Order: sequence, then C-alpha cells, then structure tokens
Amino acid sequence: MRALRLARIALAAEALRWRLWGRRRGRQGALLSAALVFALLALALLHLALWLWFAARLGGVGGALVIAAGDAAVSSLLVLAAYLGGGEGRLGGEAARLREQALASLRAEVFGAALAVLLHLWRREP
Repeated sequence: MRALRLARIALAAEALRWRLWGRRRGRQGALLSAALVFALLALALLHLALWLWFAARLGGVGGALVIAAGDAAVSSLLVLAAYLGGGEGRLGGEAARLREQALASLRAEVFGAALAVLLHLWRREP
C-alpha cells in the first residue's frame, strides 16, 4: 500500500513539473509574440517618418541603416527578456526533489518486498 502511495506522490510531482514547464514555455511564447508585434509595428508605423527625418540629414541609405540598427536592438532586448529566467524555479525544483524522494522510497520498498519473497521461497523446503 505504501508503494502505491509513493508512486502517486512521484506522479503528482512529475505532473507539477510538466505544468510549470508549460507555463514557462507559454510565457516565452507570449514575450516572443510581443517582440514580433513590436517589430512589425515599428516597421509599419515609424519607419517612414524616421526615414524621412534621417534622410534629410544623412541621406536615404544612412537613414535606413540607423532605423534598421534601432529595430535590431529593440528586437534583441525582447528576445533576451523571453529567455531570461528559463530555469525550473523554486517550485519546480521542490517538485523534482519530492519526485526523487518518492521514487527512491518506492525502489527501496519494492526491493525489500522482493527480497522478502525471495528469502521466503529460498527457505521453503521442496
């Protein structure tokens, strides 16, 4: 009976780890989507005005290069923010430790039960 309880605990801990992993990936996806939306809005709404402003001072090509560098910097910062904090976190680490403890106890209990059965069979007389 204890083995079944330990197996349930290990399964629940693993399920928690997978839910936390899914949440992290969802957050990363949302941040990457925001980065894409920002990049598209910046390209669509600001490029023409900025290009005209820079073109008057630096020429057409110089203005385009300045705008492209700014877009690359903003996009890079958003992608970096999406990937920061990609570890399991405190709760995920606790769930992993709980799973490992439950599985270790389960292995010990199953091994003990199997050993007891084998000793019983060995001591039996034919």
